[in-house]
Amino acid sequence: MKPTHDLFDLVHSLTKSEKRFFKLQSSLQAGEKNYVRLFDLLEKMDHYDEDFVKESFKGELFLKHLPSEKNHLFKLILKALRSYHGESTVRSVLKQALKNVDILHKKGLFEECKKELKRAKKLATAYEFFYYLFEIISWQKNLLEEDYENGEFVQSIDEIAEEESQILLQLQNLAQYQVIYGKVNAIFRSGGFTPSKVHEEMLNEILGSKLLQDPTLAMSIRSKCIRLYSLGFCAIAESNIKKAAEYFTEVIAVFEENEWLREDKAKRYLRSLGQLLTCRVLLNDRAGATDIYKKLESLEDKEQFQDPDLIAFRFRILKQIQVEMALMFEQKIQSDELFAAIQQTKNVLSKEFEMMIHYRLALYEFSCGFHQRALKHVNEIINNSDKELRQDIYGHVRVLNILIHLCLGNTDLVEYALKSTIRFYTQRERDHEADIQFLKTLRAYNKLSPFEKPTFFKEGRIMSEFPSVKNMEDRFLELVIKKGMI
Repeated sequence: MKPTHDLFDLVHSLTKSEKRFFKLQSSLQAGEKNYVRLFDLLEKMDHYDEDFVKESFKGELFLKHLPSEKNHLFKLILKALRSYHGESTVRSVLKQALKNVDILHKKGLFEECKKELKRAKKLATAYEFFYYLFEIISWQKNLLEEDYENGEFVQSIDEIAEEESQILLQLQNLAQYQVIYGKVNAIFRSGGFTPSKVHEEMLNEILGSKLLQDPTLAMSIRSKCIRLYSLGFCAIAESNIKKAAEYFTEVIAVFEENEWLREDKAKRYLRSLGQLLTCRVLLNDRAGATDIYKKLESLEDKEQFQDPDLIAFRFRILKQIQVEMALMFEQKIQSDELFAAIQQTKNVLSKEFEMMIHYRLALYEFSCGFHQRALKHVNEIINNSDKELRQDIYGHVRVLNILIHLCLGNTDLVEYALKSTIRFYTQRERDHEADIQFLKTLRAYNKLSPFEKPTFFKEGRIMSEFPSVKNMEDRFLELVIKKGMI
């Protein structure tokens, strides 16, 4: 079985304070511990190399069961993290409270149970944690039975049943909105802004649902937030950037009016800022884009955004937006430095972000006339990207690849790429006749002599055949062609 790097990734995800806590817990047991030595070695490594690990502990008995030693260390780290973060989030506090209730109940300490449940219920209500509220009420019903047996009839079962019914409705309502959000997200991650016919039908069905059309159907702040975010996503898909900006502005307002929600859904808050920032860029609103960019930068010092995952996510948004602002506002960036900084966080990059940053940098380099540099990023996508991810980007990358080779004068490669790309569009479910016609225009351009090509382009014969702009990615590509082929 191929060695995994799960343990290495976990060790390198730890903050300094988390490492210190793990070492402190490990020191409570006397004697030298192999798992601590393994931890120290992994901490010093830049990348995981099982052979290096085995060489470092050559002759050691525990090497015979290295996989189980690694598994033991993995579990110990998680155990330490559970202790360290035991009360760092409302979720963890509620989990602890319910465990306390279980223990107190088993010991027959029912009054103490009630006090613990009262505190937990207040917290769960404030944060709209309906799952926990449901469990809390279940415990309250158990305790009510104990009260009745002791002749105490202060609270009616009907009152609790009514409260339980209301929470169940809110929980179901939230679940319905989460399903909508999940569907929209899945459609976009796969097809991007050019979904298949099946996905397009699903998207239209979602947009027509009463849950999105009627704001009064959102029974909680969480549901309201998901509804607005989903509408913003759908507006982007329809290329209604102005409307999308309005929705994402509302989403951000909901987050900032409800600090508890921003704390619990910090990643979605960052994602909303990123979406709004891209909208401002596409609307050519330099001042608005700059303000949001500064807001994202200012979150660096906020305690609730200090988790490694959130730090990396915010970093990715800022880097991608830097390139988009450079494209739209004709700003200059140090692309090599930017990409080098991104590569340092490669172990936490999503496949979609890797694809997008290579594509954005390819567009930027092409717009600056640096065709070889643009080709390097294009080849990364064509050779390494998941072909089922963001089909809209993958199609645009193929077109950009042709444009680059046209500018480099690679006539034979252009013809080969044209055939391949036409075949790609022909096999797609959607009608790509306009895209294919544009490719045929590029074929005609490719056959011209070096003296004829400038006139062909200046006459607008390439851009006149460019497919009508339907979404934000079309806009970026159109902009770059105009800049890069002059």
